[in-house]
Amino acid sequence: MIPKKILGKYGEKHACKFLLGNGYKIIENNYRCRYGEIDIIAFKDNIFYFIEVKTRQSKEFGEPEESIDLPKLKKICLAAQHYISCKNLLECDYRFDAISVIVCNNKPAFKHINNIIQ
Repeated sequence: MIPKKILGKYGEKHACKFLLGNGYKIIENNYRCRYGEIDIIAFKDNIFYFIEVKTRQSKEFGEPEESIDLPKLKKICLAAQHYISCKNLLECDYRFDAISVIVCNNKPAFKHINNIIQ
């Protein structure tokens, strides 16, 4: 069993590789402000993506993305609003996505979930 913090960092690292392989540019990792944290901020096709990564070693307790609850979504939204304001991106398009990572035998499998916040 991999410790939760190490597993999370592993998932985020490989989620970045997954995004890069799909044409995204990684702008920031682990953006933190007083409102919360955003795991990955990426850019593709003139859209900024605020991405939450959830990593598990099995689906025994459900899909990883099922652990993204309403309080977490609110924190992501507030942190993104802070980032948008600080970086003067008010005129830019943006979207909130999630990447679900299942690690089995040291191999990550990904699911990209679009528009987790409408």
